[in-house]
Amino acid sequence: MKRVKNVEEILRYIEDHSDRVITVDELVALSGYSFYHFCHGFSSYTGVPVATYLRRRRMARAAQILLEDGQTAEAAAASGFRTSSGFAKAFRRNYGLSPQEYRREMSEERFRVRPSLRSLDTFTAVGYRLAPPKREFDVLDAGAYWMEKDFSSVSREDYRKLSGPEPIEIGAWVQPNRNTGELFYFFGPVVQNTDFIPAGLEPLEVEAADYAVFPVPPGNGNMTLLNENVRRMWKYVFGEWLPQNGQYRTAEGKTDLEIYRGGRTSLYVPVRRL
Repeated sequence: MKRVKNVEEILRYIEDHSDRVITVDELVALSGYSFYHFCHGFSSYTGVPVATYLRRRRMARAAQILLEDGQTAEAAAASGFRTSSGFAKAFRRNYGLSPQEYRREMSEERFRVRPSLRSLDTFTAVGYRLAPPKREFDVLDAGAYWMEKDFSSVSREDYRKLSGPEPIEIGAWVQPNRNTGELFYFFGPVVQNTDFIPAGLEPLEVEAADYAVFPVPPGNGNMTLLNENVRRMWKYVFGEWLPQNGQYRTAEGKTDLEIYRGGRTSLYVPVRRL
């Protein structure tokens, strides 16, 4: 087996062989490192343990087959399960839905929504500045980037003091300098003032804009499903709605927002009339 030089090549190997089950031991052998050093390096680079990454890719592959009208047995075989029942249990643990429920829940029609239009005045949020992945990535595939990140640096008490009892939280990819290409993800609550900013957080001012607002199908309490719904909606917005709507285009220099409020999630896309 030809050895690879870095984690990015390992990730490409996983994607190139997504049609079969890949083991951690296989990747360790491919890397040429010890089991410990490989696993440590992989999790440092991707942010998740290698076994978790492989499991998610297996489930994502199975979900893709289901959405392409594949049968449960086909999806089970493609993700390495010997029985459909074992696959169904693992799928439910991952997505909170059975394969049949997932197919209905994720039908394309649920994401082809007509947005409402709303204007927001300038507001300020205080939150975490999260570095992007160390590998190449598509921003549309990195929606809800805050999920599973470590927010333990700020106590719950301080966060409640900052956000109030019913927080409105935003997530956004921010590019402060388009010339340098610098990029980071911001996540935190909207605030009335910046008199109190816990250590480790920073303010972000969002300029006034007109927005097309897209409600995201709920995750039914399952964060993995909500994460996927957010990403699917971003892809619909930029892959279908913006090119085809005929009335609006994105407002340059404004920030696309994910807004989380009371269990509801919406995408706010700054627009201007053509």
